[in-house]
Amino acid sequence: MGAMKRSPLVLVLLLSLCSSLALASYSYGEESSGSGRPYHYGEESFRHWTRSRQGRFRVLERFTHELLEDAVGNYRVAELEAAPRAFLQPSHYDADEVMFVKEGEGVVALLYRGKRESFCVKEGDVLVIPAGAVVYSANTHGSRWFRVVMLLNPVSTTGRFEEFFPIGGESPESFFSVFSDDVLQAAFNTRREEWEQVFEKQSKGEITTASEEQIRELSRSCSRGGRGHGDGESMWDIKPSSLTGKRPRHSNNHGRHYEITGDDCPQLRALDIEVGLANITRGSMMVPSYSTHAYKVAIVVEGSGYFEMACPHLSGGRARGHDSRERGREEEEEGREEQEGGQKSRSYKQVRSRIKEGSVIAIPPGHPTTLVASEDKNLAVLCFGINARHDEKVFLAGSNSVLRQMDEPAKVLAFGAEREKVDRVIGAQTDAIFVRGPGSRRISSA
Repeated sequence: MGAMKRSPLVLVLLLSLCSSLALASYSYGEESSGSGRPYHYGEESFRHWTRSRQGRFRVLERFTHELLEDAVGNYRVAELEAAPRAFLQPSHYDADEVMFVKEGEGVVALLYRGKRESFCVKEGDVLVIPAGAVVYSANTHGSRWFRVVMLLNPVSTTGRFEEFFPIGGESPESFFSVFSDDVLQAAFNTRREEWEQVFEKQSKGEITTASEEQIRELSRSCSRGGRGHGDGESMWDIKPSSLTGKRPRHSNNHGRHYEITGDDCPQLRALDIEVGLANITRGSMMVPSYSTHAYKVAIVVEGSGYFEMACPHLSGGRARGHDSRERGREEEEEGREEQEGGQKSRSYKQVRSRIKEGSVIAIPPGHPTTLVASEDKNLAVLCFGINARHDEKVFLAGSNSVLRQMDEPAKVLAFGAEREKVDRVIGAQTDAIFVRGPGSRRISSA
């Protein structure tokens, strides 16, 4: 009887305990998967500049966090998607642009230095477009979408770029429309009324649809070598470079890595940028590694998985700022520690987040990072390396691990274990760069 009287209370306690456990489990799950901030950016971080049935253009928010702004705060990531036979109105950016064709094919025409250059581009191509070049383009395929990923380096306002349209209407507006009648009439040697009938007649938007005949005409004038309208060699030797059409820098059953550097493309060298693409086989991973000088801006172009990174700046539970007063306080604290015989803390925080198509990751130099593909699909990650001129990639595991290069006495002194055991552990992984992932790995017996 007494037990029955207590049963409602017991039930309440049990329900409360279950709820607490479920909440704890949920919180732990969220904590373990992580947001990856401030280094990871998802779909919610993009803003559409234009969107219609013909296509869309969206731009990632600025890298304004104190840990990123000094290094990559001037760079912007953008994505363009154009429907079959879509035509993009002529415009120019106040930014240098490195574009990668993620999917499809098209024609890109540049009006620059008094000439026209028309390029046929296809999936896997990289093309550098100088700031100020007037560009128009079209999806030349009848059924596939044309998708492009870009890294922009603004030259006018730090971290901000604008698109300028010479021809328009209400949307887009022609920048000529703000000039006075006298200036326009003198510049074009025609009356304002006649000018408006030409320059402000376009009313279908920034992305319109072309006929099959118009697409064929545009395609006739383009080439892979950049010799638009057959007038001789390219004036700046700009041309598309196929990233995936060349031999991979690294390749095995678990993945392939392609790369275009300044040695391959003079325009990339001038911008101090390199472009890489890691295609990781499903269930596989790229071993932990870091770049010596380059700051990497990585965009997932296909598949899903997760990344992990070791970051010392977040180790104290908060980000160390770039404010000079805060740095001064940190230096004073470190100085007191040394005077008092203390030791500087050497700790790291795990930055981890699930990634999928459209995710963007910013990876600082020196920060060990790994990419892991999901079990059901490959993971393809496009990577723009900024400040790449003197960069080297350092791998921390696998057959080309930097740790294998240590001499024998150093191994014993550094690891504090028997040399044979050290060699066995750091030599157990026989693959390089790409290896079996955590979900499908086979561990060799010690």
